[in-house]
Amino acid sequence: MITVMGATGRVGRRIVAALAPGERVRAVSRSAPGHAGPGVDPYVGDAADAAFLTGAFRGADAAFTMLPVDAHEPDQRAAQDAKGEAIATAVRGSGVPYVVMLSSLGAELASGTGFIEALHRQERRLAATGVPLLVLRPTWFLENTAEALPTVEALGCVADSLRPDLPIPMVAVQDVATAAADALRTRERTGVVELLGPRDLTQTEVAALLGAQLGRPGLPYVQLPETEMVDALVGAGFSPDAARRHVGMTRALNEGRIAGHRTAGNTTPTRFEDVVGEWVA
Repeated sequence: MITVMGATGRVGRRIVAALAPGERVRAVSRSAPGHAGPGVDPYVGDAADAAFLTGAFRGADAAFTMLPVDAHEPDQRAAQDAKGEAIATAVRGSGVPYVVMLSSLGAELASGTGFIEALHRQERRLAATGVPLLVLRPTWFLENTAEALPTVEALGCVADSLRPDLPIPMVAVQDVATAAADALRTRERTGVVELLGPRDLTQTEVAALLGAQLGRPGLPYVQLPETEMVDALVGAGFSPDAARRHVGMTRALNEGRIAGHRTAGNTTPTRFEDVVGEWVA
């Protein structure tokens, strides 16, 4: 039995698909999946409820954990810490013998990284449980660009607060899920593993690749000032605190404080070109 948190999310659902039907999977989510599939047991509840999560982890041979982010919550730190404490309490109380945690590049830094600060605290909480732990630190998801498509349609550009000339590693969600599923099956690897995608890309290059697929050659990337980015995110439904934490994360990237060391072991295969057509379609 393998327990997977966030089983209907973009990473978790791919982990479930990679594990089942060869493994029995307890799929933890806030709402029941439309189709669970063979070997998958839906387990629906609140990720901030320690008793619920203890039940979800109890009897499992391994568990995949993550901090669900709700950009509407007005106090992101309090919300993330409540979920993190519930997860750590459940790991201790359930007796689950092996844990894979979804974290992020930059989580080794205690402050100044926006959303990622919560993952630093969560890594420390889970390490303190004493349970064998593998921490996956992916970089910027390729799929974040798919979320920019409405902006492209509305404004005719890709926009964010990242520097246009900043090369950053970008990883596909599927490659993160594959790494997690492999670890959950074998239950041998512990420590920290970065996942950096196949190569670094600038936002200017991302816009060009996206524009080529959309039939919009020369699609521009526009770097928004931080105050404008916050306003844009609040207008899109983020709480002001969540918007500021996004900008804090991009500032840390712009300043080079979040950076990975690329090796053959942390270079994953899926390229931007391999997935962009699916988003455009």
